[in-house]
Amino acid sequence: MTDPRVPLRNPIVAAALAFLMPGAGHLYQRRFFKAVIYFVCVLGVFFWGCSLGEAKAVHLRWDGKSRPGETRQKTLGYLAQVGVGAPALPAALQYLRYESQTAGSDRSEREPNALLESIDTEFTGRLMHTTLGHSMVTGHLVGERRVGEYGLSQQFDGTLTGTLENGKTVELKILGTQSSGELDLGPRICGLDNVTLSQLDEKPVAQEFSADRRRFYCRVVEATDPFSDAGMIEGTIPRSWVNHFEVPLTDEAMQYLNGKLGKQYELALVYTWIAGLLNLLAVWDAAQGPAYGYGDEEDGEASDSAEARSSSASAASDQPATAPANV
Repeated sequence: MTDPRVPLRNPIVAAALAFLMPGAGHLYQRRFFKAVIYFVCVLGVFFWGCSLGEAKAVHLRWDGKSRPGETRQKTLGYLAQVGVGAPALPAALQYLRYESQTAGSDRSEREPNALLESIDTEFTGRLMHTTLGHSMVTGHLVGERRVGEYGLSQQFDGTLTGTLENGKTVELKILGTQSSGELDLGPRICGLDNVTLSQLDEKPVAQEFSADRRRFYCRVVEATDPFSDAGMIEGTIPRSWVNHFEVPLTDEAMQYLNGKLGKQYELALVYTWIAGLLNLLAVWDAAQGPAYGYGDEEDGEASDSAEARSSSASAASDQPATAPANV
């Protein structure tokens, strides 16, 4: 039963808006004070948690079976986070995209030379070349990632046009296959990726993860001879925001994040859970109105009337009787 004193307009629409965006349902009902309170408080707690977790606290994994080298994960906490509405809903879509990327790769392996990805982006890294030596290199990488000729593994064929650290401009033919260890390309859709540059460095380096960069390691060949071996390039290429925002994290990425943030990551999870659960109360308030005050005015009025009658009766009983009038 809703309170007739609160104009809820269409409760279903108000509840839907309140779920999609904290405070939107109350704004629709012209309950402006509550709209501001829910918007600021719920989203404030949610985004504070996201900040503590370096924008990686909100993601969905619901593995039916373990992937090779990974444990089965079910992020039950997302069931609380999704209560905050639109800010957490992309995680469900990203989970489907992430899963389809893996499934699509498996299906494509049955089709030799099937195009998996076209790459046209900037590159930053280093070069080990038979004639150019060792040097840092920045430039533009263009090429295609395809399924191998026999439907196995993956291969990359492209060109890197760049500048070495000594200012020399180079144009390198890039060609490598994953099965031979001549290609290592980070996934297109990934929440957090290992981009450690270690293949061309003799010294041990600290492990490095990135969400907005992808690792790229490939063989360099002579332009006239695709079977030659002129060297290797190792570096990173960009990953767009839409391909890492609220994307599921691998086991390796989770271990890295927990090791880096420690208890701060757990606190980030708790804040985002609390925000989602708080917004469920806001949804209920938008649909049903305040959770207090139902019918209290009628009860109060009845009580006041009873007290008034009792006071009148008491006053009448205390008044002295008057003598009968003489006829």
